[in-house]
Amino acid sequence: MRMVIACCGLEHTRRGYESFARELFGALSAQVNVKLCKGSGKRRPCEVVVPSLRRDFLSHFMKPETAFKWEQITFAIALFPYLILNKIDIVHYSDGTVGNVLGRLVRLTRSRVRLLLSNGGPYSAEHFQPEIFIHQVCAECERDALRFGIAQERMHLVPYGINPEEFRSAEGKQAAREQFGLPKDKFVILSVAALNRSHKRLDYLIREVAALRDDSVFLCMAGQATSETPELKELAVELLPGRHTMVSVLRAKIPNLLATADLFVLASLSEGLPMVLLEACSAGVPVICHDNTHFRWAFGDAAIYSDMAAPGVLASNIRQIAGQVEMLKRLRELGKARAENCYSWKILIPRYLKMYESILSNHSG
Repeated sequence: MRMVIACCGLEHTRRGYESFARELFGALSAQVNVKLCKGSGKRRPCEVVVPSLRRDFLSHFMKPETAFKWEQITFAIALFPYLILNKIDIVHYSDGTVGNVLGRLVRLTRSRVRLLLSNGGPYSAEHFQPEIFIHQVCAECERDALRFGIAQERMHLVPYGINPEEFRSAEGKQAAREQFGLPKDKFVILSVAALNRSHKRLDYLIREVAALRDDSVFLCMAGQATSETPELKELAVELLPGRHTMVSVLRAKIPNLLATADLFVLASLSEGLPMVLLEACSAGVPVICHDNTHFRWAFGDAAIYSDMAAPGVLASNIRQIAGQVEMLKRLRELGKARAENCYSWKILIPRYLKMYESILSNHSG
């Protein structure tokens, strides 16, 4: 089996997609013949830099969302000859437009390469081209696709995987906070997400923390800047003067950043299976996320659930649990156990290999 893990943003963008691609490559390297095809960075063993137009360059000439689309298009076009010349069997990817372009090229050339989309966005089933197989990372997305009419044999339900021990910092909380310039005597709420309001809803998080009216609470928002970040900064300065920070952190520093937190909050209303919550659980940081059936399926009793669509609810939940030492301790242990028992690669790798073998034996894709 010859495999490619393709991620156009790897090494110049920090999202869950990039994290998953790197994690999956590391986990599979000892199991199958796999190459990591990325949009930038250094050439390393089994890693291929695909020449393409990067979104940060293109955004000087067009809207960010258009720039991202063209990054995916140019990446896919440049990747396809590599797939053909190296007789690749399966391409595993997460960016929808990459797959759409590859799908058209597969159709035109009648290539035998199989396309496997990790549906972590998640994407609506109406966007699944007939040439692709779908790696569903949550049960709700699989059910939605079945209701839409996607055949079961095209889909495989396997969660994202993680190495939990990699997110447990050797730094103590106080030393970690000193590294990032965070106050040592505050209750630190951490959110790691793209710095936007349209999806990650950091404006909601800022307002909820401000509603606590508690100077002992400090909000740290870490992630990649977006076109919406300046407005968020203005809002945070207005509502949380001296009680917040926005930072961009290298991937290697995430374990130390997690070590600073008393509580981790993800304010988005919909996700596939957010890697940041798996990372927080692995690090033993108590997490709060939106209250819906999907998140409850993913995290069970290892999280606190809050109606993130309702003003005041998150603030109330934080107020209730911030001083409950035993509850926070229990959540830390439950989170670590959830990561180890449900999402560690040692548990999931056999399921990934079974998925790939099934796709290779299926000739309808």
